[in-house]
Amino acid sequence: MSFSYDASNISTSTFAGRLNAVRLIVGDTDSSDPLVQNEEILFALTQASNNIYYAGSWIANAIGSKFARLVDTQLDGAISSKYSDLTKKYSALSSKLRQEGQRFSGTALGITAGGVSKTAVESAYQESDRVQPQFISNQFKNPPSDEDQYIEDY
Repeated sequence: MSFSYDASNISTSTFAGRLNAVRLIVGDTDSSDPLVQNEEILFALTQASNNIYYAGSWIANAIGSKFARLVDTQLDGAISSKYSDLTKKYSALSSKLRQEGQRFSGTALGITAGGVSKTAVESAYQESDRVQPQFISNQFKNPPSDEDQYIEDY
């Protein structure tokens, strides 16, 4: 197991840059108190198709899970440690990073769509063995516009 962090190499174009970026966004940059190992971040990056925000969300969940195993303690009202607060904070961080991943990957709803050209649609209508659709765009539009003229021909 290993830990590495290089603040001068934070990017999304290289393996080391993505590793450093994930460490940065989850706040695991202190080599004297590492929260996760490089191998765990590599696994998260692999699972998230190298999206640093999704990987960061995965890592934040993992860190939160580590703190969830620990109990809150208080000694005579003077010293206390509340691991449940850390668990909540890492859970919130995970949610925020997941949203960032959606925002930067362009799939805010988890759905992507591609465009179809007019030429492709028109050539599909020209196919002689094509099953004709039961419904077409603007089939009940009255009066039909010039744009709808090509539909009436088929």
